[in-house]
Amino acid sequence: MPQSMNPYEQAIVRNADWFISRQSREGYIDAEGDEFYGIRGDATLVGHSVTVRCYASALTASNDYLVSARQSLQWLAARQDASGGWRNNCAFTLDGAQCVFEGFNTYQTISGDARYQDVLVRAADRMIRGTLESDGSLRLSNIIEIGEYAHFALLAWKTTEDPRFKTAAERILAHIQRNFDEAEGFWRPFDAEKLRHDLVARLLRPALRLAMLHLPLHGRAVARFADHLAPLAVIDSYPQYAMSLMDAEALLDALDASCAFPRLKEQTRAAIAWAETRCRGPFPGSLVESRQMDDRPPVYPIAIINDTHVAALWPTTCLLIAYCGMNTEAYRAKARQVADWILTMQDKKGAFSNFQNPDGAMRPLQSGNVNFYASMALWLFNEVYNDGKTKLFTTPSARA
Repeated sequence: MPQSMNPYEQAIVRNADWFISRQSREGYIDAEGDEFYGIRGDATLVGHSVTVRCYASALTASNDYLVSARQSLQWLAARQDASGGWRNNCAFTLDGAQCVFEGFNTYQTISGDARYQDVLVRAADRMIRGTLESDGSLRLSNIIEIGEYAHFALLAWKTTEDPRFKTAAERILAHIQRNFDEAEGFWRPFDAEKLRHDLVARLLRPALRLAMLHLPLHGRAVARFADHLAPLAVIDSYPQYAMSLMDAEALLDALDASCAFPRLKEQTRAAIAWAETRCRGPFPGSLVESRQMDDRPPVYPIAIINDTHVAALWPTTCLLIAYCGMNTEAYRAKARQVADWILTMQDKKGAFSNFQNPDGAMRPLQSGNVNFYASMALWLFNEVYNDGKTKLFTTPSARA
């Protein structure tokens, strides 16, 4: 590892090495997928792990990381289904198309190799079809999740120059912005227009919520639930989860001056303050999953995201990404504090732990998608606030 790299760059390269250590000859990655649905070797984590290896290639100038990434891309390309997703190889909403798209897109951006662009476009189209109806209305009601998809749609636009992806991103952003609770200063996690109070919902909701809270639901069944049955389980929607900071991700696409989102920026300013106050974690720079709800039922009846005590890596990375999207001196010191805490979550093998108990002990779960988010957040911090010399997000765009 080059001695000239700073600790944030070194952490990214170590994370890439961890992914490679779990890679089969065919490109499969043997790691836990996602902390919510998760199956081992989920296509989503394979796609995101490509990005981490591409980051490492850019930092080290080593072609070995791109060779490894291409093996995984080939494994994924061979398994893309007719709809553009990875239905048989993932447990995730939208058949994992959004996350796998991201890996293909980063590879093409960093390497300049466009051999997989057809796969990339089919995946982006699958993401948009699953998120929006043909008339532009919202199909996927999880407002937390769609923040990422607005960003990915903009990436698809920048890579392909096809305006339909920019149009889709703007429509997704409109749905995010209308779900901002002005009184609280944070986003609702579930689309307010999708709430159901009909007889079917009232009859099924108690059993669904009980099962989600207390049964060890996992894998494809839970992913299918998230796609189709969530409106039956949600009673009401109000600001609750730190991870709603994902709704700020499209600000990353303004860093190159290709677009501007002033309303989203103002919402994000308020949202950062909300999360810092209501979801403050047990360690400086960390967040917990959820605010304390008192007498209100949780919006999503899933135990892992309703925790109010344990430092949680994924929402904390979302906070750092939001700081970077804002790109202002006012957040530099806070961003560094978060980045430094993320470094403490990495073990000697290069993997990041998802959770840290208040007593400092790490919980054993290390999921691939959360590891990607840690490396992405560190990359952004290094580029935006740490004067990193390798640029990916902040290079002025010809589309400005």
